[in-house]
Amino acid sequence: MATTVQILRCCTRGSRILFQSALLRNTSVGTKTTFGTSSALTNVFEARRGPFTPEEKRGKGHMMSASTHWKVERILMIGMIPLMPAALFYQSPFIDHAICTAVFLHGYWGMDGVLTDYLEKFVPWVKPLWTVLSIIAFAGLVNFNYNDVGLCKAVQMLWSM
Repeated sequence: MATTVQILRCCTRGSRILFQSALLRNTSVGTKTTFGTSSALTNVFEARRGPFTPEEKRGKGHMMSASTHWKVERILMIGMIPLMPAALFYQSPFIDHAICTAVFLHGYWGMDGVLTDYLEKFVPWVKPLWTVLSIIAFAGLVNFNYNDVGLCKAVQMLWSM
């Protein structure tokens, strides 16, 4: 596990950290490994406890606060409950696009949360890559809805095989 963490740190901060950890590693049992005076390296996994400023609570550079985003996610999730059976019984381009958008947003926000919480700290370029791949995927789904049978009909055809 420690080796994996060191490799991920090297991806973002350069090979200096791996070199330092190899030089400063203490191999005796029961002692704590230190990296000199750099507290940022030893406290990389420690969460900061409050008090937080209002700007930190809102999030810097975000269009909406975290609580508003959470509410929008829950509204979308609850809205998907009647949308799924409606897609089975009433097929139309509107339902195809509504299902496509709802399922895509649900998956996008879920994966975005996972990437933000667990991977962005070590691999900062993963968020722009995820955004580009998501835009391409959503454009492909919209293109499939316009130029082919649509998402609901495609699932129905797949089930009838």
